[in-house]
Amino acid sequence: MEVINYHYVKLKNFIMDLKFITCSGANEYTNADALFALYAQFSCVEFGIQVSGKKCSENSPRLAWLRNLHKKILEHRVNLPLALHLNQDWVCGFYQDDISPELHELLSYSNSSGEPLFQRVQLNFKIGREIAPQIDMLEKQMMKFPQVRFILSYNASNAEVITELYQRHNVVFDCLFDESFGEGILPEKRHAPVFPDVIQGYAGGLSPENVSQELSKIALVQPMSASVFIDAEGKLKGEDRHFSYLKAHDFVANALLWQKNNLRV
Repeated sequence: MEVINYHYVKLKNFIMDLKFITCSGANEYTNADALFALYAQFSCVEFGIQVSGKKCSENSPRLAWLRNLHKKILEHRVNLPLALHLNQDWVCGFYQDDISPELHELLSYSNSSGEPLFQRVQLNFKIGREIAPQIDMLEKQMMKFPQVRFILSYNASNAEVITELYQRHNVVFDCLFDESFGEGILPEKRHAPVFPDVIQGYAGGLSPENVSQELSKIALVQPMSASVFIDAEGKLKGEDRHFSYLKAHDFVANALLWQKNNLRV
C-alpha cells in the first residue's frame, strides 16, 4: 500500500498547508497495532489522547495502556505523532503548578529519537468552566517544556488570556477553534485566523463524510500561507462508541484527497 507523506511538507501551490490530521479518542480499547498501521500509511496523522485524573490515575486501564504504548514505540522505533489532551483536574493542576505524579510520568516520556513522546499537549481549559489560569503561572509552566508545542482553545471565554500570552512572545502554541468546545457540534462557518503566525486548528463535528466540505469552508477564511490542522473525535467512534480504525482511515484519506484536488497549478 502506497505511503502518502505530507507531514510537515511546505508546498507553496497548496491552497493550505495541512500540517496535522488529528484523530482523537484512542484509548485502552484501541489496539496499538492499528495506530502503527495508520501511521505507516499516512505519516501526516496525529493521535490525540484524552487524559485526566479520573481517566488516567495510577492503576487505571488508560495509564497501563499508555505505558504499554510507550514501550512498543521504543521497541519498534516508530515515533508515532501523539498529542496529550489535558482535561479537568489535570489541566488545572498543570497551570497551577500542581502536576500529578502520573502526568509527570507521561510528560517525561521520550520516543526512540529522544524527543518528547507527546510532541503536542492540548490544554483543555475554558474559563468559567475551569479555574482561570494566572497568565504568569501559565506562561511559566509552558516554558518548562520548550520541546513541546502547546495547543490552546480560542473562544470568547479564553480570548483575553490567550491574546496576552501571544503578545508576550515567550511561548509557542497552536490555536484551536472549536465553538462547541468538545461537544462535536458543526459550526455554520469556520473561524478566521486570529494570530497571523500561529498554526490554526479546527475541530467541532468533523467526520469522514464532511471533512472535504469543512476543509473548503476553512480554506475560505485562510490566507494562502496558512498552516492548519484538523481534529476529529466523536465522529471517529464505531458502534461500540470507541475509536474506529476504519473511520480514522477514511477521515485522513478524504482530507488528503481534498488537499490533492485543491492543488494550485
